[in-house]
Amino acid sequence: MKKNFGKIMVLGVALAVLASCSKKDDLSTPLVGLGGDTWAKGPLDEWLSTNYTTPYNIEVKYKWDRSELGEIEKDVVPVKEDKVIPVMDAIKKVWIEPYVAVKGEAFFKKYAQKQFFLVGSPSYNSNGTMTLGTAEGGRKIVLMVLNQFDIKNKPEVRRMLHTIHHEFGHILNQNIAVTSDYQRITPGDYTATWFNFDDAEAQALGFITSYSRSNKDDDFVEMLASMLVDGQARMNDVVNNQFIMAGNFIKRDGKGLYERNNDSRSKLTRKQAIVISYLKDAYGIELSQLQAKTQEAIEKLYPTPDLTSVVAFDKELNSININPQKLTGLSPKFLTAFNAGNTGLLNMGYYLDNISLTLIAPDKIVLSVNLMDPTAALGQGYLGNFLFDATTVGGVTTLSNPVAMNGNATFIQAAVIPLLAYFNNQKFNIRWVDDIVPQSKNLYGGFVKTTDATSYLFGTLQSF
Repeated sequence: MKKNFGKIMVLGVALAVLASCSKKDDLSTPLVGLGGDTWAKGPLDEWLSTNYTTPYNIEVKYKWDRSELGEIEKDVVPVKEDKVIPVMDAIKKVWIEPYVAVKGEAFFKKYAQKQFFLVGSPSYNSNGTMTLGTAEGGRKIVLMVLNQFDIKNKPEVRRMLHTIHHEFGHILNQNIAVTSDYQRITPGDYTATWFNFDDAEAQALGFITSYSRSNKDDDFVEMLASMLVDGQARMNDVVNNQFIMAGNFIKRDGKGLYERNNDSRSKLTRKQAIVISYLKDAYGIELSQLQAKTQEAIEKLYPTPDLTSVVAFDKELNSININPQKLTGLSPKFLTAFNAGNTGLLNMGYYLDNISLTLIAPDKIVLSVNLMDPTAALGQGYLGNFLFDATTVGGVTTLSNPVAMNGNATFIQAAVIPLLAYFNNQKFNIRWVDDIVPQSKNLYGGFVKTTDATSYLFGTLQSF
């Protein structure tokens, strides 16, 4: 019975195959990707030829070709054609042009990969992560997640630009390998489960991003990409904010000083130094120059609006926090006033941890003084709030008439007179301070005295 049943099944399958191959079917239709896909070149193809193929001998493939991708079992989608020029124009301006400006076309033509393949979606991995791009043998870069590219979305633009600098870093490293001293800085902290940690946790171990922990090569190119796309001010900010933590709080000694994580600071700084030396020794590139050109290109591509249109009483961000233990470069004149206020509070059994300036109305700014108990290892402290009148004319803001708003402010007012005097009846430009801290636009907002450009303060933006 089993044998007969098997014959019947074979016969059934054969009949089904014959039935599906009737004389009416046209089997001569070309198969896409096997030589049969042709199309008339249009303006998009001409743009790519003019901007990539002709000057740099780089092919940009945007028509769908699944053979360009490995892992055939994964579902990915083609890039939308209306995304191609915005994406490739941004890449040209923020990747190609900075390298060419610093090192020349000959260098770029020699080391740049010969093909881009563009993909609309990410490639999702079994561990819950997603692949944003790949560099294959120095010859091809695959860029993914392009269908959500929006030139008005600066974080998304930065993510995509980080990916291209990351992948080109792999190509440079494949041609001339970085010294093995790099991987010896954090040899025991690479992990296949890097995705279970956030960037802050990775930075505490000496890695610039959580993905840096995946392996030594990605550690190196993540540092390179971060230095170029994020800029030196953000890199310094990461290092300056490495402290010993106890839960959500920074550990402090008995004098109110933060306990620094010198181990992570040293590792991050040493890795940056190797990246700088690598580009100089291997390719004759001054990283500071390339970094500056990249930052200029990002700013030109996506201009940062004036600070007063980003931080305002009716915006999500309405406050600037100034913490001298987390910042470098504050003016000596401001620090003199801050330290004098701290001395006054120490005489009362407290210390001055940080201050905030919050815009609560078009004509009102609150100075919040965060005081703490020096003997407390942890804690958020107490706020003494002082309300200033704020009169703005022609971009110049005059602060005056400080008034204690709560009991804490009344309690400490006499102790912080030098700090209040720094602001009272003074004129300020409220602006970005990238002329003071290069590449810090969109990171630090500042108050700069109009009568003395050497007297200023700046800090991080926040909601308060």
